Amino acid sequence: MKKLLLTLIIATFSLLSTVNAQTNSLAKTTWEVEKMNADGSATFKKAKPIKFPTEQPKFNFLQFEADKKFHTGTSCFHMMGTYSVYEDNQVEISEGMADMAGDCKEPKTLNGTYQFKIDKDRLELIPVKN
Repeated sequence: MKKLLLTLIIATFSLLSTVNAQTNSLAKTTWEVEKMNADGSATFKKAKPIKFPTEQPKFNFLQFEADKKFHTGTSCFHMMGTYSVYEDNQVEISEGMADMAGDCKEPKTLNGTYQFKIDKDRLELIPVKN
């Protein structure tokens, strides 16, 4: 009886861990900016992960880490911030620390709550209206 109870507890914990891990579909993903629109929406294509701080990006990017931190920027601008994923495919992005080279033009950044849609190797972010 004790073995059965222990097995049931372990199975339940494993299932909950798996379900929790699957809720953040943005974790450990890297995206290249394709278009930042005037209405605040943006489209991205899947990209190879950037290994910070040893690797310098060569394109306008957005990278989500597993620890709810993100990186964004270009080859001369880098910002780190935090993000939270909610039900109904919503992500809240909060700006953080940034560093920029003197001759760099700051790219448009993302800040606020967005509806997100992942379709194969594409990501679309649409601002949520309050």
